[in-house]
Amino acid sequence: MPKNKGKDYKGMNKESLKKELLAQRKLLFESNFKHKIGQLKESHLLKETRKNIARIKTEIENNGS
Repeated sequence: MPKNKGKDYKGMNKESLKKELLAQRKLLFESNFKHKIGQLKESHLLKETRKNIARIKTEIENNGS
């Protein structure tokens, strides 16, 4: 049985997906910056955030069709 991978983006409309995409990109930027200067304790957030961005982009692409 698969683990729960965070938020489910399938039920969201295109506008809220775009807002969530901006929020995730901002989080990724801040996390990358903190990682570079050695302040990020949970480095797994980088990979998780990148995957969330990909999930959102995929869902935006599927909603557009």
